Amino acid sequence: MSLLVIEHLTRQFGGLAAVNDCNLTVEPGEVHALIGPNGAGKTTLINLISGVLPPTKGRIYFDGHDITHTPQHQRVRLGLARTFQITNLFKRYTVLENLELAVQARSGSSFRFWSPVKREKGLREEAEQIAELLGLTARNHTEVAQLSHGEQRQLEVGLALACQPKMLLLDEPMAGMGPEESGRMVELIAKLGQSVTILLVEHDMDAVFRLARRISVLVYGQVIASGPPEEIRAHPDVHKAYLGDDPGGKHA
Repeated sequence: MSLLVIEHLTRQFGGLAAVNDCNLTVEPGEVHALIGPNGAGKTTLINLISGVLPPTKGRIYFDGHDITHTPQHQRVRLGLARTFQITNLFKRYTVLENLELAVQARSGSSFRFWSPVKREKGLREEAEQIAELLGLTARNHTEVAQLSHGEQRQLEVGLALACQPKMLLLDEPMAGMGPEESGRMVELIAKLGQSVTILLVEHDMDAVFRLARRISVLVYGQVIASGPPEEIRAHPDVHKAYLGDDPGGKHA
């Protein structure tokens, strides 16, 4: 059974259909990349899947549940977590404190006013494990404002991981990064893809073709092609719409 199923999904803004009769499936255990030109509707689709926006019509199913009109926080409890294009962190808190708060929000274990977060050993240990997975252990006690852009993006992925998701929605995780930081993020996503399903929106085609098991191409709010990387490389409509007309080109 597919983990995520999108059927005839549409989102209109006035007379504009940003997502238009879109169909998509994501299978358990895969890294599935969603690509397309600017304005294709990729972030709108991620907002619909995560519950930030309601659809105009169509259905969304996750792990066997119809979540079309399910509130965002309940989708998180079902195992659907996401990152955003713009980093959303507590900049005056440390790396570990950000992760502790994310674990706390999921578990609800520390909302008693007489039990401060820092005293809960289990919560601290889980936060430390996530930091280690992110490669940020050396920065555990550093304020987020002092981190590089790439480290902040890594930490944001960690906050999503703290939800213990079945699926991660990663919206342009490499945006604004240099080559070295992008390389670290690619390595992190590859590592995470071994244990959690990922739907990845990304403009870096080198990263997409390195990471994805399947790729879907969104143009004018519709998926025009979906398949393994080698199939997408050779698809003439994809070249025309997004990758360029030369099938032998660098990103073809």
